[in-house]
Order: sequence, then C-alpha cells, then structure tokens
Amino acid sequence: MSGDSNIPVLIVGGGPIGLALAADLGRRGIDVVLIERRSERLGPARMLEVGVRTMEFCRQLGIAEDVRNWGWPPDHSLDSVFVTNLNGYELGRIRAPTLASTRTSLESPERAVPCPQTWFDPILLRSAKSFPNVKLRHQTELVDFTQDCDGVTAMVKQAGSDSYETLRANYLVGCDGAESFVRHQLGIQIRGRPHIDWSLNIYLRIPDFLSFHGTPQAFRYVFVGPTGTWSFLTAIDGRDLFRLQLVGVDKDALEKIEVGKLMGRILGRQIPHSVESKVLWARKMTVADRFSDGRIFLAGDSAHAHPPNGGLGMNTGIQDSFDLGWKLAAVTRGWGGSRLLDSYDIERRPACARANETSLANFGRLRDGSEDREIEAPTEAGYAARRRIGARLVTENEKSWHPPGAHLGHVYQPSPIVIPDGTTRPDDDRVGYAPSSFPGARAPHFWIHAGRSILDLFGGGFLQLVFDDTNTNQLERAAKQRGVPFEVFRVRNPEAALLYEKPLVLVRPDGHVAWRGDLVPEDCLGLIDTVRGAGLAASARRSEELSQLAS
Repeated sequence: MSGDSNIPVLIVGGGPIGLALAADLGRRGIDVVLIERRSERLGPARMLEVGVRTMEFCRQLGIAEDVRNWGWPPDHSLDSVFVTNLNGYELGRIRAPTLASTRTSLESPERAVPCPQTWFDPILLRSAKSFPNVKLRHQTELVDFTQDCDGVTAMVKQAGSDSYETLRANYLVGCDGAESFVRHQLGIQIRGRPHIDWSLNIYLRIPDFLSFHGTPQAFRYVFVGPTGTWSFLTAIDGRDLFRLQLVGVDKDALEKIEVGKLMGRILGRQIPHSVESKVLWARKMTVADRFSDGRIFLAGDSAHAHPPNGGLGMNTGIQDSFDLGWKLAAVTRGWGGSRLLDSYDIERRPACARANETSLANFGRLRDGSEDREIEAPTEAGYAARRRIGARLVTENEKSWHPPGAHLGHVYQPSPIVIPDGTTRPDDDRVGYAPSSFPGARAPHFWIHAGRSILDLFGGGFLQLVFDDTNTNQLERAAKQRGVPFEVFRVRNPEAALLYEKPLVLVRPDGHVAWRGDLVPEDCLGLIDTVRGAGLAASARRSEELSQLAS
C-alpha cells in the first residue's frame, strides 16, 4: 500500500527530540511527517527539568511562557539538600532561587525550570500541531527502510492493522530512543559505557509530605548513608507527586523492592503513600560512531545516552534538533550547500561526547567519598563525618545540577561552516560560563531593551550584527545572490560591543557565531558560501564566474 510521497522530512519518534525538530521545521515552512509507535499518552516522567539552552529555543518557538507556567508552584523551593534521612541530619544545602524570585543574569534571558516530561512533551506536541505543514501520526511503527541517492523509502505499519504502508521522504531522522531501530538497521555502533549501574525509579503520591518530617522544603533530597549516596527523592509537581530514585540496585530490584521499608529509611518512620509506578533502567554513557548515514540522521538518545546528572540528556538532544532543523530547511529550500548536512555530525558528535563526560563526572561527584560508617551516629565522630561529607557534597555539586558551561559553552570548531579568525579558543569550562563571540560559540545574550534579548532576533536566517558604522552592502548582495536569508542589525550599545569583541559578527540561525571580523572581507561570496555549507563546489563556481567576467 502506498502512502505519503515526496515528504521533505520524515521523523521517527515522537518524544521531545522528534517533537522539537518537527516544531522547528514547521515554523520554517518545511513539510514534515512524524511517526510514533505509541499513543499520545505518556508514561512516567524521565526528564524533570528543562535546561537554560532549551528554554532559549522554547523562547524562539514561542512556548517559553507555557513551559514556565505549566503549574509548578512559583514559591516552591528549588534547593537541593543532602540528608541522612528527612527526620535525621541535614548535611548541607545547595540553594537556588524560586521561580517567583527576581533573577537577573548576564548569561541568558532564560533560566532552567522544573517542567517534567509529563507536561513538557504535550507543550511541544501542541507547538508542532500548530503548524499546518506538520503531520503527526501516532501508533505508527517503522518496520523497514532503504535509501538511495534521491531519498528514503520507509515501510510503516499502523497499530491494529495487518497492512503496510510505504512513505517516500527526502530525509529521515531517527529520534527513536536509546534502543533506536533506525541506528540498528544502519549498523551504527555505539561506544562508551553501555552499563554503569541499574537504577530504579519509584513514583509516589505522598499527601501532606512536609508534615511528616522536619527538613525544610527542597526540590531534591539526596540521601547519604554509611555506604554513601544511595537515593534521590525529587518533587515532580511541587505538590504530592515525587520520584524516588535508587542507584546501584540489582537487576531484580523491580520485583524484590519493598517500598514500605524504603519509606521508613528515607523518613525514619512510616507515612501514608501510594505507588504510582516503578521503572527499572540502566544508567549508561554512550555516543554513536556517527550521527548520519547518507540521507538519514540520528538525534537525541538514538545518537547519545547520558547519565541523568546535570540535566544534560534530553537538553542535549534538543540542541541536536535545532542544529539539524535549520540545515534540513536550508537544503530543502535550495540555499544550503552540499557540505551543510555533513556539518551536523561534525558539530554535534563532539558536543554530545562533551555533555556525556560532564554527566558522568557529575554522577561521580555525588557518590565518590560520601561513605562513612559513622555518618548517622549521634557522636563526635558522626558529627565530624557529617560536617566533612556535607561540605564536600555542597562544594563539589553546587554548580553541577545545571552547569551553565555545559549547557551554553560548547564551541563548534572545527566545523566546515564556521570561519576561524586566528584567535585562541576559550578554555572549555564545563561548569562556569564566560560569554564569547569566538567563531562557533553561542552568540552572547544582551538586552536590546526591557524584555527583548538579542537572542530574540535569532532563529530565522543569518543575522549580521554590526557594532560600528561599517557598510555591509557587499555582504548583503552576496547573501542575496546565493538566496541565503540574511538580515543586518546595527547595535548602538558600548557594553554589547565589548561583549562581542569584534565590530562585525555573523550569527547562524541556531544562534552560534559563524564568522566575525573587523572589516567586510574582500571575498563576500566566499564567506557566504562557506557558512551555507557550499564547500569546494562553490569555490569552483566562483572561479568560473570570474573567468566569464574576465572574458
């Protein structure tokens, strides 16, 4: 049975990565079909927090307010606290501003916010559905695919049907999770640590939670016992729904675990509660050998899986979507060059490996050196152990829950579509973040006026920022000649000029710097051809154009 044909982009997988890519392509006017084997109903939330860079992309999609205001109590504490148990000893606390607090930042117009996947995915789903050129097909499974030089032929099956349907697309993107069918069919291997430990998530309803213990309210409670850090209790809805995560359990924990005994251990007493669900999962750290194969791409967990420490799993995958989205749109529209899609793997694979290493380091900081058999003892030795371990846990983890450097600081260089300027690459700080306009870096935030960030101008085409009186007509003509969407924005802000370091900074649709300089280059066509991924073919064409002019 034949189905849709001539689909520009077919997305396999309707989780947050696939939905973000569909929404991004939708706003760019690209026809998309997304298939997902499940229904729209979601299971328990795996992701609980939306990172700062993801919030910047949500701002572009116009859904940042929805993500902020889904229902989390604005005055609920976002602290992380280390305890022996909730009616025992508090070892230390990492404080974080509530959503209601006034917060200004030089880093971003946004901040990380609690928005579990149970609420985040439907927000992305509504965004994708709002574009008439995006078709979402749930309960539709990919069963086979082949590709040729012109496109991809996919065979799909609707749930409850015995017949198969053939879809024809220019490109296919596998956003189908850590056990990706697309990746397996392509024969792409994964490297790293496919099994770090078994962990168990238990989703609990605990009415009147705060009335049963004396520990001041927090977002995340980390339990530390004689054998070290063993569990985390995290608020999901800010009311009565919680996730208790056990680390380092055995594979049979799902059947053997006694939740009542666990509640006694974390609270020092039994309290009323109900179990919503239990999920056993393997903590892993892997990256695929490549993120693309011809006309087929991998994004999110299908390409890289992370320990969920530091909020870098889904949030890194969202950056895959926004890197790939503008490139697929450019090629579909005809102005993207032959090397543009090649740059996806070249840019994103190192970025994801970096995030992976950061996640594993974060996990280690939570567990290493936290064991002491005296930690629960009401003695001088117990007091000394609690003071020592608490100080270490706070000091080493206070910036690792959402490290701004990990979320904002990766630089796409080397890259075939980024033009180096000969300056020294900034230090790769994976915790702190120093804004930079270095080629390949995320273009820094500054306020144009109240409530309006320079980041709000990114996302369409290329944006040429000009911090002096330079005439940019040649660049504009070169972009127009190649059909590249290109706008100029002149900035009259001395502080912003210092922040951006150079008077001319060209920003890509994904908000990363493509080029910067003191003067308009002599070969403006060469610059435009490089940043649009035209590569050597464009250089040969320019030589031919010059020869024709000379004759």
